[in-house]
Amino acid sequence: MKLNTRGRIVLLVVLAALPALAFTAYSTWDERVRAEAHAGQELKRLVGLAAQQQAQIVEGARQTLVAVSLVPGVVLYETARCNDYLAKLLALSTGLYHSIGIYDAKNVLICNAVPWSGRIASPDRMYLKIARETGKLAIGEYQVGRVTGLAGINFGYPLKDEAGAVAGIAFVAVDLENLNRMAVATQLPQRGILTVVDHDARVLARKPASAARIGQQLRNPAVLQALSSGKNGVFRAKGVDGVERLFAHDVVVENAAGPVPMRIFISLPLDVVFADANRAFARNLAGILIATVLLVVAAWFGAEIFVLRKIRALLGAASRVRSGDLTARTGLRNDGEELSQVGQAFDEMTQALEQRDAELKRALQDLHEQAITDPLTGLVNRRYLREYLPRELTRARRKEVPLAVVMVDLDYFKRINDTFGHEAGDLVLRSMGALLLSQIRASDVACRFGGEEFALILPEIPVEDAVQRAEAIRAGVKNLDLHYAGQPIGRLSASFGIAAFPVHGQDAESLLRLADEALYNAKGAGRDRVMVCGEAAKAAPPGVML
Repeated sequence: MKLNTRGRIVLLVVLAALPALAFTAYSTWDERVRAEAHAGQELKRLVGLAAQQQAQIVEGARQTLVAVSLVPGVVLYETARCNDYLAKLLALSTGLYHSIGIYDAKNVLICNAVPWSGRIASPDRMYLKIARETGKLAIGEYQVGRVTGLAGINFGYPLKDEAGAVAGIAFVAVDLENLNRMAVATQLPQRGILTVVDHDARVLARKPASAARIGQQLRNPAVLQALSSGKNGVFRAKGVDGVERLFAHDVVVENAAGPVPMRIFISLPLDVVFADANRAFARNLAGILIATVLLVVAAWFGAEIFVLRKIRALLGAASRVRSGDLTARTGLRNDGEELSQVGQAFDEMTQALEQRDAELKRALQDLHEQAITDPLTGLVNRRYLREYLPRELTRARRKEVPLAVVMVDLDYFKRINDTFGHEAGDLVLRSMGALLLSQIRASDVACRFGGEEFALILPEIPVEDAVQRAEAIRAGVKNLDLHYAGQPIGRLSASFGIAAFPVHGQDAESLLRLADEALYNAKGAGRDRVMVCGEAAKAAPPGVML
């Protein structure tokens, strides 16, 4: 596409703004990198603190188990006394644990704070195996207790005989509510999520709290791979909600052997991490765009003012003249420049054409006025009324307002012509026209409908107001005191018929016909009265027929 002069100037301005835009994009990218690094460090700090808080529960369980291991064997291995002792110890734990017990060397339950029945063996529990093999504290995985039926995570501690051999395993079943209370108490950034998992990636605790997630195994491959790649670290991955997040993870506690039993990680959406950088980018981008727009506007109008204005003025004026607008002027001052001189010559030419056009329009207007105006009364004629009334009805429908049509007929007008002559009749008609004009608003129309019959179009007037207007005109007719050739013409009167939109008719023809019928009823009822469409004629004194 071939650009004009102004287009090329604008293009140069836009190209000049591109380096600033590129620099802003680079700065934003650098800011996002630094924001991600800072957020990663902050998440590492938070996850470390959270791991320490969770480790407090582990340490509490360890101390409880050490206390159990120090009880004399005569108590621990005498079932009744052992059960009673552990039950008291469980009661003192204030809900930290939902079970405390002892397994023998064959992983058979021999003592428990919670009553049980039958033979309960747990050779499959990981923490029992690790505690027996290492002789040290061992942490298990998410499990549902065989005695309590409650979800938790068990901690095992070896009980050794006098020879130092492992004779049994004391255990506590930590209630997951404790882990969750600790998680909920951890301060997180907005929209951050904290999760504690066991070695099998089953959820032990979570913030925000979600009971449905506890015990569920993580299925996010990226998160699982990152958790298994080292003790701690920071990585990016999509969360289960599909949102790109920044993760930091750490180990809560380790066993002497086997996999890491408890890990913790905190995640934060990247849109939160990049919020400040994104806002800065939006501000800078808006500033560049505004500056570019201002420069484009300056270039655009500068080219217009200093280069193209005169040419466009000439072209615009020529186009308006071609479309018939002879008032078009270039508006260029003659400052000696060539285009200004052409503009002046053009203006002189259009001025001469406009004068000739005005003379022609005045002649046509005179013809039009003669065509729609009754020459005797100065009122509009029936031809104009037939054009005007449909337009007014359309406007009344659109605005949902009423409109009244009043037909007026001078009573016994033929007697005046027969008695005084047609010139006297013309005097009466002119006087009637003047009276009608004096009694209507600027928005109303008075028409000589034919002979001694007149019509009034009263927009936005209900029937009641139209009746009052007609009564005023009727009284005015009776007060006319006309003389012809020095002789009084005598008392005059008129009859009125009214039809209104929308109560009586919807179109011009029906309204005129119904108003004429009401006028006919007024004549039949004795003349010199006002009647509304649909009212029955009554032989009553002159006035409104109700």
